[in-house]
Amino acid sequence: MQLAITVLGENHPDLIIELTRAIKDAKCMILESRMTELGREFAAHLLVEGNWNHIARLENAMENLGNRYKLKIHLLRSQEQELPPENEDQGLPYAIDIFATDQINNIHDLSDFLASRGVGIMDISTSRYPAPLTGSPLFLAHMIVRIPTGTRIVSLRDEFLDFCDQMNLDAILEPVKR
Repeated sequence: MQLAITVLGENHPDLIIELTRAIKDAKCMILESRMTELGREFAAHLLVEGNWNHIARLENAMENLGNRYKLKIHLLRSQEQELPPENEDQGLPYAIDIFATDQINNIHDLSDFLASRGVGIMDISTSRYPAPLTGSPLFLAHMIVRIPTGTRIVSLRDEFLDFCDQMNLDAILEPVKR
């Protein structure tokens, strides 16, 4: 059985330790996680796995942790992901890295460009920070996308680079390396 967990609240130095200890003590296993500071706040997304009684124990532990640290915690029991049929298109995983001056439309326009070509976004992380010396706002994004099998990668890359030139984005589209 799987449990999707989202956590949001004030950051504390030992929060990740407490969160992972609760999962370990419940005898569950972390399948995927993203935990980060967002300014003074903390946010986490986790997918954990365990048998039904371990998941129930973890749900109780998460409620206690939420009360102790004044966190907003949402839990969702999830069905295990079944392996897709062999003939189903899984697509090709590619990474996109973007570096640009900060513009409010960057993510929306990029998402729209990808969706119009059938490219799915699997993961995205962005940040904004001041440039060294000048202090100008800069934008950085890293995406993992799924390109449908059969898509001509060279053509997509050319269209993508033309789009980035029009938007004044410095970008790279390359296969995910593991």
